[in-house]
Amino acid sequence: MRKFLATISVVLLIFATSCMMGEDGDTYLAYSWTSLPLYFYDDNPSIPDVITNGEYYRTQEGVFYMEYTAWDGSDWSATYTITANPGEMFSNGAPSYFEISLYSFGPSLYEWSYPRSTESQTERPKEGFEKLTLNGYTIELEYQANDQN
Repeated sequence: MRKFLATISVVLLIFATSCMMGEDGDTYLAYSWTSLPLYFYDDNPSIPDVITNGEYYRTQEGVFYMEYTAWDGSDWSATYTITANPGEMFSNGAPSYFEISLYSFGPSLYEWSYPRSTESQTERPKEGFEKLTLNGYTIELEYQANDQN
């Protein structure tokens, strides 16, 4: 009988704890540019085929591939990962808004808490990695130039 009561207690505790955990916060992704890209592709099913500069689209967690041709003809591709922290005890996770800027010198993550540096095309490496965490949500971006020479 003790074993049965202990088992029931554990099951009830697990059920009660899972009901008290908050839900994950929503994640949103926007693309921005200063000059309209000549070509754009993203395999994230949450991103429409035709995107609007600076518009946020609700997205799920996952690893996604994107590529674009900037106004100057430079080709770039990247893999980005969106990860959300689960909600906390009695609290839902806060929403997070990520932005990937599509520059002629390569894609870059934008964080609103500090001003963007003004790197020139010659100073920017042809490949790189960036990681940004906001409100417990993380986005990672790995990029490289697709040189045609």
